[in-house]
Amino acid sequence: MVKIKNNLSDVARQMMSGVVQIHVEGNIEEDVQTVLNPAINLPGNWSGSGFFVKYKNLQGYIVTNAHVIRNAIKIEISSMLTSEERFEAEIVGLVKKLEPDVALIKLTESELSRFKKLAIKEIEYLELREGSSPSRGDELKAIGYPMGMVEPNISGGEITNFISGSEYTTERFVTNAAINPGNSGGPSITKDGKVIGLNTAIMAGADNIGFITPASFVKIIIENLVQQNEPHFAGMGGLLQKNADNFNDLLNQQKAKGVIVSNIEENGFLYAAGLKKRDVILALNNIKFDRHGIVIDKEGYYRHKNIYDVIKLIPIGDEVRIDYLREGVISSSKALAMRNPQKGVFSNPVISERRYLEVFGMIVQELSYEIIEAMVNVDSNAQIDMLQTIDQNKSMLVVTHIHQGTQADDMDWPLGEMIVKANEQEIHTLIELQEVIHKNKSGKVLLECRNGRIGYFTVE
Repeated sequence: MVKIKNNLSDVARQMMSGVVQIHVEGNIEEDVQTVLNPAINLPGNWSGSGFFVKYKNLQGYIVTNAHVIRNAIKIEISSMLTSEERFEAEIVGLVKKLEPDVALIKLTESELSRFKKLAIKEIEYLELREGSSPSRGDELKAIGYPMGMVEPNISGGEITNFISGSEYTTERFVTNAAINPGNSGGPSITKDGKVIGLNTAIMAGADNIGFITPASFVKIIIENLVQQNEPHFAGMGGLLQKNADNFNDLLNQQKAKGVIVSNIEENGFLYAAGLKKRDVILALNNIKFDRHGIVIDKEGYYRHKNIYDVIKLIPIGDEVRIDYLREGVISSSKALAMRNPQKGVFSNPVISERRYLEVFGMIVQELSYEIIEAMVNVDSNAQIDMLQTIDQNKSMLVVTHIHQGTQADDMDWPLGEMIVKANEQEIHTLIELQEVIHKNKSGKVLLECRNGRIGYFTVE
């Protein structure tokens, strides 16, 4: 437990012993070819930072950024408490899409025991700050191992700004404290001896601008991962738009405040609460919003905390009261906070989880956002076709690689073809395609694509 010192520098020096360097061997994920052909792996080595986190009675658990350990094959940590010794760690879980960019790892039981034997003092477990958020101008220290340094680095600065979240992103604190590559995953701390957030990123091309993931979001992720749940936040389950006085007559409102529901997803939060399109959301759990969806309170004048920031910090399963305006009448309803309904197209950034079939000279995968993004470098028209399928509820099979001199190559099948039928049977998953092929071990398989293209293949 950190004892409060006289000044922030003293606090930072004590908390520094709870910060570790993370050494990773893994696969590099940025290459387009590894997305389109998962059989290709590009090995690499990199490092980042993390810190021992105080959470209930857990020991040896370390918080870091998800991008530090995503696609890792081997993870080791080192600490100033144990000279240059390295200790093996394993992944507890991570936010795969990096929103927020949070992961949890832990020392194996034997390695934690070895760490304790070699350490010059007990492990310093750092506590996440709860309750009120920092204000602009609040002083902080960012701790980590930038640029692969072998000793922890302390950089000073303050909270300079805030970036609101959105339907797809989480809130960020902005700081002028130096945050460089390798610093990712370390803590930003204040003089009360608490972690206010996780050092997350820098802005390329900008001087003295770094981003911090707030401790409140980190805490929710830890709770999910420790319980072995997928780390998800609550969502609105629909689309919202800003209100305006132009809508006063249409919505029977006196003055524009609250946000308009423009679309509702079946089985989502708004659907469960009984809302309809063109209802105006005025408040969640008595937190009121202006026409831009910004929280109306004293703090709101100084930072734009919005409706998405509010819903994400409500634990999934908690009851939420929603106040809304419908045809001039203010009503309220309740529903349980829940994640947004899953769509057929998903994100699949972890290389080891990319499933594929290699059939008839083709690599076939289930469509993901990563594949759509990669296709811009191959065929922009195919990418446009893929984008039209994003909102469907079922997955879609797509051809992402063609081997030369094969059946698919002879039929001149291009990349990006989306397969919808096999032997006249509608298919959406790799398992369904595999079953059709298995039933025709010595025969033919007719594949049909979304655009009508067909292929007639011999099962070999």
